[in-house]
Amino acid sequence: MQSIFCGNDNRGKAKWSNNFKNIKPLIEWNNNCGCVTMTYNEKLKKYIMCVTTGATTISRYDTYIMESGEITGPFKLVSYMKNFGEQAYFVNIPSKFIQSDGKTMWMVYSANYNKDFLKHTYKKNPPTSAYGLNIHEIIINKR
Repeated sequence: MQSIFCGNDNRGKAKWSNNFKNIKPLIEWNNNCGCVTMTYNEKLKKYIMCVTTGATTISRYDTYIMESGEITGPFKLVSYMKNFGEQAYFVNIPSKFIQSDGKTMWMVYSANYNKDFLKHTYKKNPPTSAYGLNIHEIIINKR
């Protein structure tokens, strides 16, 4: 059996076990973690996690981006985007879409899927958000 993540010790180092009863989440934030994706940015030596807070099929979703030097965290909040999409889901940064400088990348997501299905109207936030493939350039201004 593979080792599973069991949280971090008091020094922040990952703990591993073969006992599934000991499993722990990488991040916890009650009612604020929906779909989660993670990509390694080799140039920045950072794991980038994109999280959608989606609660129900008819709610607006927030999206936040976090980073860590380790796949097991701890993670630091980079950006919190209220009502992003307004209903963005499966937000991710494909590794093939990260430029060689590591600071320029493309975020991909879908949005506002219930417009036709459940007859809810959500704004396009940003204006190009639609029910389909959305691609937006991100530039990190690391100092």
